[in-house]
Amino acid sequence: MQLRRAVLALLVWGSAFGAARAEPAVPRVFVVGVESLQYYPLHAIDRHNEYTGFAREVLDAFARRHGYTFRYMPLPINRLYAALLKERIVDFKYPDNPKWREELRTGATISYSEVVVTTEEGAMVLPQRRGRPLAQLKSLGTALGFTPWPYQEAIDRKAITVTTHSSFDGLLRLALAGHIDAVYVNVDVANHMLDEQLKMPGGLQFDPGLPHARSDFRLSTLRYPDVVQQFSQFLQQERHWLQQLRSRYRIGASGNNGDYSRPIR
Repeated sequence: MQLRRAVLALLVWGSAFGAARAEPAVPRVFVVGVESLQYYPLHAIDRHNEYTGFAREVLDAFARRHGYTFRYMPLPINRLYAALLKERIVDFKYPDNPKWREELRTGATISYSEVVVTTEEGAMVLPQRRGRPLAQLKSLGTALGFTPWPYQEAIDRKAITVTTHSSFDGLLRLALAGHIDAVYVNVDVANHMLDEQLKMPGGLQFDPGLPHARSDFRLSTLRYPDVVQQFSQFLQQERHWLQQLRSRYRIGASGNNGDYSRPIR
């Protein structure tokens, strides 16, 4: 009898152990790789190296809903791609888009969420330059790691020279001083910086007559497609709240409608 009980106990233990090995538990703490970039109101890193802005509120709200903890790892844009795709030291990347830096994604099975936010990126110019044709644009600024895709053809034939900088406020200062003709940047981000940081509201203006693009921001992962699917469901369920949040952060206030090509980071 005792031997039979011992065998039965071993069988039960073995069955439970096998099930546990077959279905590992989803971890509750994740590392989210984010851009070490001042891109407020969309997202930013404050002076305490804390992730802030619209994206932080959305991601934290989702994590609370499912009992997850998100730890944010700010990295330069180019380094962030390596952290996700090569070193794999982050569980998720935000923002991401399958069209950004496609050459780095070859052979990788990446899962993407539904769109978190769609924003407009274009040329910010001095008011007196607004409305000039593209042929008169000779210099363009953009942040390290960004590609001003709508201008790529002109850049390739050397009709436009590109100035890169680690921060957009530095680029906006160059344009305000007339050292470059335009800055390729998110319109909401540029207006926030001009209003709040540079104290020069309207000092540069978005020129809709020059090439511009709509950019979709998504959450991506190599490891946890099920969590990304949960996140997409959350975005669908909270559409009204997301609309209110975008309004509170004044995201989309400067955009306009239309079909535009996609910019590539």
